[in-house]
Amino acid sequence: MRFKDKVALVTGAASGIGAATARLMAAEGATIFAVDIAADRLDAFVTELGGKATGHVADLSDGAQAEAMVDACIATFGRLDILVNNAGIGALGKAADLDPAMWRKVMAIDLDAVFLASRKALPHLIEAKGNIVTTASISGMGADYGFTAYNSAKAGVLGLTRNLAIDYAAQGVRVNAVSPGPIDTPLMAHMPAELLAEFGRVTPMRRVGKAEEIAKVIAFVASDDAAYLTGQNIAVDGGLTAHTGQPDIVGFLTQAYSR
Repeated sequence: MRFKDKVALVTGAASGIGAATARLMAAEGATIFAVDIAADRLDAFVTELGGKATGHVADLSDGAQAEAMVDACIATFGRLDILVNNAGIGALGKAADLDPAMWRKVMAIDLDAVFLASRKALPHLIEAKGNIVTTASISGMGADYGFTAYNSAKAGVLGLTRNLAIDYAAQGVRVNAVSPGPIDTPLMAHMPAELLAEFGRVTPMRRVGKAEEIAKVIAFVASDDAAYLTGQNIAVDGGLTAHTGQPDIVGFLTQAYSR
């Protein structure tokens, strides 16, 4: 029971990676303060977890709500040991075509809310010798065609993670990020079949990941098993970022010269 007597605040908790993480932590003893924007979905999820979770509806594009959720967690449980910044959105568009309002919304949810929630949580995490784990993305480690806002926000998350880690390490707080590659979540279910197949083709492991596979890494990072780990980003992507992006040169040459 790695999380016995621990309180974990998880954002984006009612589906996908957030739900998988909350389930796993609850199964290992944590009390979950589950935050999501979708009230009905959140209610169903809290019911699923039984007495191990309390739900809190918040729109993290509103900075005041990002801070208020931490206050609500403390008011409910009196402590906070683990903050999992998981909520996020994406937006399509190259810079010249991107609506500035959409840029701001992506930044508000994917980066600003991480900063504001972490800032608000830090006094409590210092007291508990707790930690922060943020769901970043391999998209923060490079660039994707037409994902200007999302790439930029997730890159900011990685920078923020490193800064928080070195600034608060001496006070006993660890801060890390986990960067998923393509993962089978409800969002992916709406993508064209051709795109899903392409994700599998370009990933060295030849498949997309599962939310539960990301949750296991987040849980490890948040646990005392990772007591000497801080300021790090762990890419969980089936080998995708290990590849240079070049074509299979040997394969093409072998085929060409064997004709």
